[in-house]
Amino acid sequence: MTSAHLRLKRPPTPSRIHRSARLLDLLPAALAVIVGAVGMIAYSVGQWRAMQVPSWDLGIFSELAKAYSRLQAPIVPIKGEGYNLLGDHFHPILILLGPVWRLWPSPLALLVLQDLLLALSAWPLTRLATRLLGRPVALALGLFYVLSWGMQGAVASQFHEIAFAVPLLAWASVAFAEQRWRDCALWVLPLVTVKEDLGLTVFMAGLAIALRGRLGAPHQPAGRGPAWWRNLSTTRLGVLVALVGLLSFLLTVGVILPSLSPSGTWEYGLSGNGGSTSLIARLLSSEVKVQTLGMLVGTAGLIGLASPWMSLVLPTLAWRFLSSNEFYWTWQNWHYNAILIPIALGALLDVVARLKAPTQADAVPMWRRWLIALGVLMPLAIGLTTARDLPLWELRQSDYGAASPRAATAARIMELIPDGASVETDLGLLAYLVPDHTVYWVGTGDVDTDYVVIDSHSTAWGGNPPADAAQWATAQSTTGAVYEPVLNTDGYQVARRVH
Repeated sequence: MTSAHLRLKRPPTPSRIHRSARLLDLLPAALAVIVGAVGMIAYSVGQWRAMQVPSWDLGIFSELAKAYSRLQAPIVPIKGEGYNLLGDHFHPILILLGPVWRLWPSPLALLVLQDLLLALSAWPLTRLATRLLGRPVALALGLFYVLSWGMQGAVASQFHEIAFAVPLLAWASVAFAEQRWRDCALWVLPLVTVKEDLGLTVFMAGLAIALRGRLGAPHQPAGRGPAWWRNLSTTRLGVLVALVGLLSFLLTVGVILPSLSPSGTWEYGLSGNGGSTSLIARLLSSEVKVQTLGMLVGTAGLIGLASPWMSLVLPTLAWRFLSSNEFYWTWQNWHYNAILIPIALGALLDVVARLKAPTQADAVPMWRRWLIALGVLMPLAIGLTTARDLPLWELRQSDYGAASPRAATAARIMELIPDGASVETDLGLLAYLVPDHTVYWVGTGDVDTDYVVIDSHSTAWGGNPPADAAQWATAQSTTGAVYEPVLNTDGYQVARRVH
């Protein structure tokens, strides 16, 4: 027998077994990220090819990305002439879209980026679940998370700034569950650059850290940084984070947004008119709101409500439920639900970690095991029972992602309009025109653009689109501009300014 045969029969060394186990431990998180990314990108590409346009947000953020790619202020004509989007919402983190647009100047790039950010957020939470619950359960939770109602609603709604908040909250949630307080603070603080109301979410995160400190959570001196940071107690760290979040919120809504907004105010203050109705009655005034709360509680496995981390959902739920805009209330389709998911699952895993903490008997009591099983099964049951109601279920259709029957006409229109020309249009081709043109939304300003494009299929007209685009544009002009028709086919009309 040769030495080669002898080497083949040698048992694996402990280090090799340990290395293999560590690689296997990465598998649930890797699969969750890959499945999420592939599914979301497939949906987004199909949506883009089919020319499905749920709102004007993608066009707005595409204009912002184009401006940042040119190192310019985020002036977005879709919102109005000279409109600085930092006066609409405070999201300086979106400057990161500039390099993305530079490399790939297409609104589809923003959709793919959002898909990747959402999918990537499954990594830390699934890794934590693997350490706490084992690989099979972690894989199930990771897949639920990345395909959850909040994530799918965000993908279907197309790009929004909250895409950057989701991974930050995922890593912060894991750090909180593992009692890595400084890491948690460092992950959560950048949320103030994503959207103004998230300053209140940071405030709640700080209070959650401080509460854990008051309840005797261990103080963990930092290895690096100035002495005051290294020696900061858990409670004082939490108070500091809370103050930063609160002050950031007050500064942005009280100073920054009003100074940049055309109206001179924060344009998204609570618009609900509750009159003498009690606060609780307003918060629960609709069956839709109760359904959303139920979905959220189920995502946290019910037991997640015992974690102070769950309090981070309160600011988002409060401004949404107190608003008179019914779109903010639903659980099925809207991007704001996405930020609730990492918080809820993080709260669930935080409670699981505490239930699995060693006892004096050095064994997890049976009642704790039952609670953990309940907490894990609830979100999985929600995922299975709601799958058919969510956007990605459309991927099962054999013709999903087929090019729109009007794609050729749309391409012809974009070739017809010269690069650099200004265009006023509705939802239909709004985002598609942004890369090569200056795009305005119909009715947002007194600008007489070079071209007007009307899509009779667009929901922007409420079922009553203009019969003659040239006549409509001429009548809308405040400077006496005159338009002539240049194309009318396949539901599209194009008019060109001639005077």
